[in-house]
Amino acid sequence: ALRPAERASPDDGEQEGVCQEADDVAVKVAIVGLSPITHDLAPWDDPSWQKWGLPWDEGWWVHMDRHFEMHDMRLLVSRHSRRKPGYFDRLRELPNLYMQEAYASIASAKAYPFDEVAKTIGAYYFNSSAAYALALAIHEGAKEIGIFGCDMGTDGEYGYQRPNMEYLIGVARGNGIKVHVPDESPICKF
Repeated sequence: ALRPAERASPDDGEQEGVCQEADDVAVKVAIVGLSPITHDLAPWDDPSWQKWGLPWDEGWWVHMDRHFEMHDMRLLVSRHSRRKPGYFDRLRELPNLYMQEAYASIASAKAYPFDEVAKTIGAYYFNSSAAYALALAIHEGAKEIGIFGCDMGTDGEYGYQRPNMEYLIGVARGNGIKVHVPDESPICKF
């Protein structure tokens, strides 16, 4: 079950954002990573939530409204890449794909707005595709954000990414954005 976080500061006025639905109601954004602990708790069947996630989330990428592939292209094309055959064909078909650059070989790729987002969040502090998604949701003016499948509870790759996600959750809450973190997630806990 989702648990709304307490707001870090009172909502002292409307902040105009660009992340709006057609009826001018602020959208809710679910940031979805791969951790099996909370991945399936995302509001998959609730159309009031936009789902932003990873194009390599097998079985679920087709349900995402936006995709974030923020790895360096040199890594993606190297022999060490963990992406499955046909992955670049998938990327070319995604209408809302954010990457480090707008690559000519992936016509659908949009260049991530690093400078604008960094100004909004107060730092050039990004170290996971999920963090880029969270930072963009903050920048675009989302009023409610859920964090699913981004538990980062290990000491490995995801463990070192956790402080960045917690920083961004703090930025969101400090700006009056409701942030939902499932009880099962270790994010923002001792």
